[in-house]
Amino acid sequence: MRIDRYWKQAAAGLLAMMMFMTAGGGMDSFAMTDSQPFKAQGQALTAPDKIIIKDDQDHGQSSQSGQTAPVIQQIQSTNGQAGGAQAAGQGGGAQTAIQDNGSQAAAASQPVIQAKAQVAGFGEVSTPKTDTSSLFGAGRLTMFANHDTNAQLLSVIIENGEGGLIVVDGGWTNNAEYLLNQIKQKGGHVKAWLITHPDSDHAGALADILYKHNGEITIDGIYYSFHEDSWYAEKDAEVANMVAYLKGAFALVPQNTLHGDIVSGQVIDAGPAKIQVLNKAYKANSDFVNNSSVAYMVSLNGTNVVFLGDLARAGGEMLMADHDLRALKCDVVQLAHHGQNGVDFEVYKALRPSVALWPTPQWLWDNDGGSGAGTGPWLTQDTKNWMVRLGIKTSYCIKDGDQVIE
Repeated sequence: MRIDRYWKQAAAGLLAMMMFMTAGGGMDSFAMTDSQPFKAQGQALTAPDKIIIKDDQDHGQSSQSGQTAPVIQQIQSTNGQAGGAQAAGQGGGAQTAIQDNGSQAAAASQPVIQAKAQVAGFGEVSTPKTDTSSLFGAGRLTMFANHDTNAQLLSVIIENGEGGLIVVDGGWTNNAEYLLNQIKQKGGHVKAWLITHPDSDHAGALADILYKHNGEITIDGIYYSFHEDSWYAEKDAEVANMVAYLKGAFALVPQNTLHGDIVSGQVIDAGPAKIQVLNKAYKANSDFVNNSSVAYMVSLNGTNVVFLGDLARAGGEMLMADHDLRALKCDVVQLAHHGQNGVDFEVYKALRPSVALWPTPQWLWDNDGGSGAGTGPWLTQDTKNWMVRLGIKTSYCIKDGDQVIE
């Protein structure tokens, strides 16, 4: 079963910490309101410069079910060249798909359709408020918990109220079946699939759906911004594997659905919903892959939701340098990097949301490093304190199961 690789920048020679993770709660929607406010604490926590999250078994850990964690591995194609990546222990479906497509070099060089983008300034993209009694009118937003492991993920479906769906990331490869079923139950028509960045806990599910269930749902467009393959190979070999795996999957879909050429300010129509791309992938000098996250704003029924992916401090500073985030009139924000060690307070202050989305499992919410709350290296409490400072009293967190907002 898939789990995290936690912070590994301890001094050489120290043993890695064994960690138990508690599973999330039930399936009901949960809003933290005045009756259950955050309690700001003066606790000062420290964290590494980077948290690396991947599919592996670095510490020999197991989840509560005791299953083995799949590992994204390089696959040797029949011609002996490295070919993509596969979740070990999940069968040969993805491997077969890559091998049938030839070498990974062929998949990686598949074309990306270039299209003339509709671009608008920040603050110029909005939708009319047709229902004042709800955030999303006839639509809804669902942020999914991890139903397969205790690992963090980002997986969101927005229903536009007219049968179309917007998917943000989707989670790990082993979350693909659950996500696919949710998409089918909601009509099976994805108007736009938005990828923030190619970490396995964000983009793995999409890759597996394309490999193993191609044609079972309709996807009008897949939107992403990746750097060149050599950049990922230099910065993070495992993410490079994930990029190769994704590109192999992309080779299996109609090429006019791929939009790897998105630009800052680009507007994507999704029925009554509108999407604005807030940035292309950045190249930062720290926390490289997380800071390459693309942020998106989705507007529906006059409610503006900003997704930050895993943007860290440097990426947040670049975003603020490029744009006046106040112009977005943000109502709801997805907290960066699962609610800790992401963008700094100034980004949230500029956005000024009234609702916070926490893609944060219980162990990370509690900063539980294996010996109880507060024993881990994560900065979740800092982010909670920031939300208190901003006066945010309504939060949705996947520690309590799937979160449905209407």
